Amino acid sequence: MRHFIANQPLYRLFYALKPGSVTARQTDHFSHAMGTAAYRVQPDHLHMTLGVTADHLDYPYDLIKALLRAGTCVMAEPFDLLLDRLRISNRSAALCPSRSVPPLRRLQRQIIEAMGRAGVPLRPGWSFNPHQTLFYGPARPEQRRVEGFHWRVEEFVLICSHVGRTRHDLLGTWPLAGGRQYELF
Repeated sequence: MRHFIANQPLYRLFYALKPGSVTARQTDHFSHAMGTAAYRVQPDHLHMTLGVTADHLDYPYDLIKALLRAGTCVMAEPFDLLLDRLRISNRSAALCPSRSVPPLRRLQRQIIEAMGRAGVPLRPGWSFNPHQTLFYGPARPEQRRVEGFHWRVEEFVLICSHVGRTRHDLLGTWPLAGGRQYELF
């Protein structure tokens, strides 16, 4: 059994939705206007996690290959996503949808099923809670509606996070085009 060593890299793989650059900048501006935080998520790291693995001490080449194959099995239609609820806990703040988004739930279920068929387990204890984290750090807990951040979801991605090093590597991108997703002609 390996023991955690301080400053040793950890790798976390996850499927996610990422807002477009305009929405990401608007979200970042909103987060910045809320005041200081111990760690504000940078615009290029904003995402909504759809499925995540446990952390790995060694770079997980085999899992990456399995997840890249699994991503090609997911068939979903594009949809609109509105994050119009701000949820702040004593350790983070996040934007969430105020209503259920059935196409989001269907996409997320397909991803989890594809991970299972590929033999890739989810992070122990993780469950899907649709949100996009804005910052980590102490804050006064509250929940409230916000004007909302909207984007058309037209793809999902696979990311490798170098945990604690503020680095995300984009490993794969899959368009959402329903049954036409992987047609050649």
